[in-house]
Amino acid sequence: MKTRYVILSVVAWLVAVSALVLGGRWLLRRDAELPPNPPAAVTIETGRREAAKAASAEGFAFKRSGQHAKAIAAFEAAIREDPNHSDAYHGLAQVQRDAGDPSTALVHHDRAIQLDPGRFDLYWERGVTCLRLKDYDAAVTNFVACLERNDRFGNAHLGLGEAYRAKGEFEKALAHHDQAIALKPDSDWFYRERGNTYRRMGEQQLAETDFAKARELQQNKK
Repeated sequence: MKTRYVILSVVAWLVAVSALVLGGRWLLRRDAELPPNPPAAVTIETGRREAAKAASAEGFAFKRSGQHAKAIAAFEAAIREDPNHSDAYHGLAQVQRDAGDPSTALVHHDRAIQLDPGRFDLYWERGVTCLRLKDYDAAVTNFVACLERNDRFGNAHLGLGEAYRAKGEFEKALAHHDQAIALKPDSDWFYRERGNTYRRMGEQQLAETDFAKARELQQNKK
């Protein structure tokens, strides 16, 4: 009887040891499968990028409502959070231009493009600022860069039309106005700009035809 008790005790001990070993292996395997916790620095960096995006979105909301000072403050806060956030420089440049400071705006356009050179809209906005500065050659360069990247809405052609008109190169201007209208024939803005070019050329009848078309399209939107 005593021998049988000893044997059962030994078996129970072996079962317990086996369970501990197998359980330990399972825990090790489970821990190996779990993703490691991100380093604290990565977590902080991600948080700052998200904060920059939120501040930037707030800046664009202020911009749309014409609150320039608040928009500038929001974009500057976004840049403090993430100095590589191209949208913040993009928005800041637009607001500074609209607030009457195109020279400072140009610096921030440059930084936005340096950070994200593939975005067509960044070149468009810098081209508009160059028009404001009456640097028409630079405007042409930027609108061409926009055109090379994407112009399915016709805005780059519109900008080129305005820049060439300012340079007195009316035939080039008209060619781009025509292409802009071909891409977006329901734009009253595009017809109005071509009308302005015709008027500069002394083609008053053609100008009035375009202005009438612009009024018609604008009325249809109401």
